[in-house]
Amino acid sequence: MAAEHSAAPLRLYFVDDGGDRTTPFFASLGIDLSHADTARRHWQDFRAELAADARLEIPAASSLHAVDLAGARGRHVHRSRSTDRATHRRHTQEVILRGLRNIAAMPGARVRAVYRETDDYGRDRPALYAALLRQLNAELAGSRVHGVVIVDGDGTDGALRRAHRALPDEGRYIVGDPVFQPARELPLLQAADLLAYAAYQSVAKRSSREFMWHWFGAALPGAHGPSAL
Repeated sequence: MAAEHSAAPLRLYFVDDGGDRTTPFFASLGIDLSHADTARRHWQDFRAELAADARLEIPAASSLHAVDLAGARGRHVHRSRSTDRATHRRHTQEVILRGLRNIAAMPGARVRAVYRETDDYGRDRPALYAALLRQLNAELAGSRVHGVVIVDGDGTDGALRRAHRALPDEGRYIVGDPVFQPARELPLLQAADLLAYAAYQSVAKRSSREFMWHWFGAALPGAHGPSAL
């Protein structure tokens, strides 16, 4: 991350996907470079709270995955630290809401979520990413700021790279190809994972996740979406 008072006109977008084979989702967390250190500290403080919470004791260095938190699964959340299993499950689920509220408190945070209903996941997931990319480019153009897109992954998803290369040179504000990085190594990509999962549940309305149908909208009233593209 860059220094807090950098004058570089650059915006970082942390992007993760979600949904299912019939309703793919992408969520982005946009942070201006000048706010990047503050955003990182906000998330570090949140992780410190989770580690110190006697009901959870989730280590600050462990990855957060919304699907594991919602199901009270995973290495650090599988065993009850509360009076009973149901209470512990509620506490781990509420980590998602706490994370969304932390994102909302980040100065200048820009949240966007998009989805597409499809019967051809292989075609429409990359098409949805390309549509998101065009939205981000338009947002950047409106601010006259350039942006870098950071995506959870190992670099083998060629469809996302092709979406960047398909952007026309004229009016382009997205810089280069996506930067692929594993979410376990970049905490703000884990924040994007919570966004994608919560946005998906607000649309899919799975009965097993009824407790969080309203979380995305309630915690992030200024977010763009979830929008069907």
